[in-house]
Amino acid sequence: MSLRGHHKATTATVQTASLLVVRFGKNLCGLPSAGVRGVLTHEEAGRGQSVMAVGITYQDVDLAGRLGAALDPSHPDMRVVLYSNGQTHGAVRVEEVIGMIDVQREECRPLPPQFRQDERTWVSGTTFFQERLVLILSPEWILGELGEVVGTGAGPRALSES
Repeated sequence: MSLRGHHKATTATVQTASLLVVRFGKNLCGLPSAGVRGVLTHEEAGRGQSVMAVGITYQDVDLAGRLGAALDPSHPDMRVVLYSNGQTHGAVRVEEVIGMIDVQREECRPLPPQFRQDERTWVSGTTFFQERLVLILSPEWILGELGEVVGTGAGPRALSES
């Protein structure tokens, strides 16, 4: 409160970004943790097109396919990440869950200026974890409109080739 009895508005700045780091082939990707609802083993999730957990149906999201990575279904560390924005719910199969990390905001970098196309909506930035590049995926792109984005199979194929 100020001397005149008025309240001063203050804004709290978030100093860290919390990410769930997962692996698709050789690529590490960071899923913003606000959308992570759970992680299941391959057996817990089953093999269907959707996963039912806590009364919510999570539709299969072929994020690996959109990234141009092939998943090894027999890989012992394969997991299914339940991801949601509160309205749309997706089940993302990943080759491995590396873990949850907190990254200082100044360690999150935007894409370099040479990326000028749709990839700007796919990847919100980059960071490093254990000296490896992590693509921070956009929550909107992860889920997209499940009927629209997942069905098209469009994605950043060129990113997985580097």
